[in-house]
Amino acid sequence: MGSLLEAIQKAVVKLRRKRVSRGLFAAFGGHVKYGPFKGLKLGGDANTSAGNLGAKVCGIYEQTLLDRLRVLAPFNDVVNFGAADGYFSLGFLVAGMAKRSICFEMTQQGRDAITRNAIANGQAQAVEVLGIADDTAGPQLRDLGFKADGGLVLCDIEGAEFSVLSKTVLNDLRGATLVVELHDRLMPEGLALREALIARLPKGAHHEVLKSAPADWVGIPEIEAMTDNDRALVCSDGRKILGEWLIVTY
Repeated sequence: MGSLLEAIQKAVVKLRRKRVSRGLFAAFGGHVKYGPFKGLKLGGDANTSAGNLGAKVCGIYEQTLLDRLRVLAPFNDVVNFGAADGYFSLGFLVAGMAKRSICFEMTQQGRDAITRNAIANGQAQAVEVLGIADDTAGPQLRDLGFKADGGLVLCDIEGAEFSVLSKTVLNDLRGATLVVELHDRLMPEGLALREALIARLPKGAHHEVLKSAPADWVGIPEIEAMTDNDRALVCSDGRKILGEWLIVTY
């Protein structure tokens, strides 16, 4: 009985988070209103969680990571393994923090969403949309004239990072700032996967693990006006574990 009640509670919280998030997204017309990506236009029909839409238009989605990347910007090319709806890929272009975005996205729904969002933001000529990221990523990037120096590579592929980011691919990306969202603690092998990935980094690479911190919603009146519970739901990434990113620089 206890496990059933807990499951119902989790489902209700999840539904409430999506409802509040969609409400903010609709109120803003899909436009990011705050933060460095201010002005970015998003559609709400991508293959991403609706629970994050509110945080995105408020500019607080994965805020800890974005704050770190703002310090490292500008970049020439942004490569995104697992680009989803293009929030980061297009956000950097709209913000003037990158010149071109190369998006790897495995789902057709996601690729279509990126294309629509690129057109809506007047960035279609600056965006390349490709399929799934695998061990052919290096040659594909070379064909597109990608130069690692001065580039940013974002990787969020739900645990596949430990197989896709082989020694060969990591060498192909050498010189770029590399950001990998880590999912090892959700996998049976656990931290051993992280340790093996770090061991594969090219010589001369420096790395750190960035942990997610609470979102700063101060000064965003739409969030300030909410109840405490709804405010917490909008600021939540909906993760099962604390978000962590491996950041590699040279």
